[in-house]
Amino acid sequence: MTFYIFLLILLFVLAIVDLIVGVSNDAVNFLNSAIGSKVAPIRVILIIASVGIMVGAIFSEGMIEIARSGIFQPSFFTFDKVMIIFLAVMFTDVILLDIYNSYGLPTSTTVSLVFELLGASFFVGILFLIEQQKPVEAIQDILNYRSALTIISGIFLSVFVSFFVSSIVHFFTRAIFTFRLKKTVRLMGSVFSGLSLMIITYFLLIKGLKGTSLITKEQSAWINENTILLLLVTFTSWSIISELALRFWKINPLKIIVLAGTFSLAMAFAGNDLVNFIGVAAAGLSAFEFWASQNLPADQFMMSALAGEVVTSPYILIISGIIMVITLWTNAKSRKVTETEVSLGRQEEGEEKFKPNFISRSLLSGALTIGRVWTSVVPKETWKAVNNRFFQLKQPKQKPNEVAPSFDLLRASVNLVISSALIAYGTASKLPLSTTFVTFMVAMGTSLADRAWGLESAVYRIAGVMQVIGGWLLTALFAFLGSAVIAVTLYYTEGYGILTLTFVCAFLLIRSHLLFNKKEEIHKKTEHAFVPDSISSFDKGLTKSTQQTIASQLQLYKSVLTSTFQFIQDGKKSKLEKSFKTIQNSSLSDQKYTGKVIKLIRNTNEEQSGIIKYYMQTLDALQNIQQSIKLIGELCLEHHRNFHPMPDDAFQNKIKIIQQSFLEIQDKTEIMLNAKASGMNDNQLALFQKSIQTLDELIEKEIISIRQKEISNRLATFQIRIMLEMKDVFESYQAFYQAYYQVLK
Repeated sequence: MTFYIFLLILLFVLAIVDLIVGVSNDAVNFLNSAIGSKVAPIRVILIIASVGIMVGAIFSEGMIEIARSGIFQPSFFTFDKVMIIFLAVMFTDVILLDIYNSYGLPTSTTVSLVFELLGASFFVGILFLIEQQKPVEAIQDILNYRSALTIISGIFLSVFVSFFVSSIVHFFTRAIFTFRLKKTVRLMGSVFSGLSLMIITYFLLIKGLKGTSLITKEQSAWINENTILLLLVTFTSWSIISELALRFWKINPLKIIVLAGTFSLAMAFAGNDLVNFIGVAAAGLSAFEFWASQNLPADQFMMSALAGEVVTSPYILIISGIIMVITLWTNAKSRKVTETEVSLGRQEEGEEKFKPNFISRSLLSGALTIGRVWTSVVPKETWKAVNNRFFQLKQPKQKPNEVAPSFDLLRASVNLVISSALIAYGTASKLPLSTTFVTFMVAMGTSLADRAWGLESAVYRIAGVMQVIGGWLLTALFAFLGSAVIAVTLYYTEGYGILTLTFVCAFLLIRSHLLFNKKEEIHKKTEHAFVPDSISSFDKGLTKSTQQTIASQLQLYKSVLTSTFQFIQDGKKSKLEKSFKTIQNSSLSDQKYTGKVIKLIRNTNEEQSGIIKYYMQTLDALQNIQQSIKLIGELCLEHHRNFHPMPDDAFQNKIKIIQQSFLEIQDKTEIMLNAKASGMNDNQLALFQKSIQTLDELIEKEIISIRQKEISNRLATFQIRIMLEMKDVFESYQAFYQAYYQVLK
């Protein structure tokens, strides 16, 4: 009894952790439209979402839907085997969702739970079948295969349906409203608001309130019988309310839609998807109660009673709601997942998070071909009229430290309305849907219809969407295999395996949390310090934080090159590998910083062009240095991996001269960062020219050695490439120094 009480406590501890990592991922489902459109301050958005979560959690009856839907057959298993299945599912779910959160990728908690139950129950069932020496035909009693196939096919079908429906609906919606919303909202905003809020209200009644104690079965039946009347009344009421709010209080009806949609999706999430996090633990509690009420050993008590409906304690629901709200406000990983979806759908250009690949290029090429065929078929006048409806107004200049919305309120409204409509339809039709899949693909479909995927961004956005979809497929695979491996391990190791996995899981979570926080801290600190959001942050040169950032970047270069020179002399790669990893992880990304400087240029005047030119030149010089140093490090490591001979004493002497010149340049540059214009003169630039000239002479000597065949071809290639890259380093340091000197003058 004591052992299973411990397992029950462990299940609920894992459920709490799963709530935290699960909400961090699923928050994107109801936050992305409100955050991306900046409908209100982030604090207001979170308050509305928090209220929705608490209402949904508190009034949910907490039915264990997965157990009731028959993913596995509880009557096939004994109590001890069911507890192994539940523990394997929870361990896998916590680890898997945390990995996705760390990479900022949205995934489906429903899919992960379904496939974890499938993997754990199937393999435990096979082992139990062998242990009981039952015939092979009994394998059909382990799972409810038809039900599982229906759930899986319905979930993945929602991906394609959501994308195409949202693309088509938003195309016509945008064609009607255009991007000139101030005018069109005054004319048609109230009717559109009434229609949208009617759908959201219906979604709230069908999906959000389903399974809660807010409405009785009789009221639910009345809603189903009088659906048309209910829709007409809500449409008329919301249209009138929206018109009055627009005329008398100047409230944009689109804002009402977005905030109401955020509340309803948050409430539905807490009222229904809560089972994904606490359902297994609650089922474990019910299984324990059934077993404890009988005087039978754990390995003999069959779990037939678990196949019925299981209700969760209201205290568990309240605590779960509180944990979800706290996570929503405090967890940085939830913001990272939201950032991924918003960035893939944003209207403006900028830094792209994902790199293009063969699939994204091929899909874009095919789409362009279809587009050319389409434009050749459609009459020019029709095509011109459509383009006029999609003409995008020029964005006004942003105030200092102000970030423009990623998309407007119309798209945010359509995102929420289409998501609500599809999920409500799926629920009413008893079709299993993933809210994550639906909301993400709807957001991608509307962004495509809005022409947010232009030629400058389409290949990156497609790559991002394909990576997210690929991650969903991997979720199913990893969930199935991960839970299977853990379940088999627990089956044979029992208590020892449980303790070991508990410590392993805790270690992985703590390590992931620390690494994520460290990475985010470095990212934010370096990004803001090097290129501030406003030109007003500059005062005749560099700000102190920018100076410190550049100085630390130069120290990084010095460390890597010092390790490289040491490697050439002694052939030991350990220090080089360690320092090389630091420069690989350096946040000085060409696209990111250049993009920020471009945004800075758009908000400057002619008088400020000098300082902007300096920043562009500085950025270019630092990136050139980093690129050359990375290439030198790669050359050295590749040379060592292939067991090629190390350079002789003659080349090592040349390297010592190059190292001495580099250290002199490095010291001069570091002093320059804190100098004033009066402390600098043209004569100091002679040091750089002298170092470059010395290196040129060494290169000439190397060429003579190669001509005289004093060294092998492989070694000659290695040595000459290092010297040429070092020349690029010296020239980039000189360019950096000159740019700073010119600004101070």
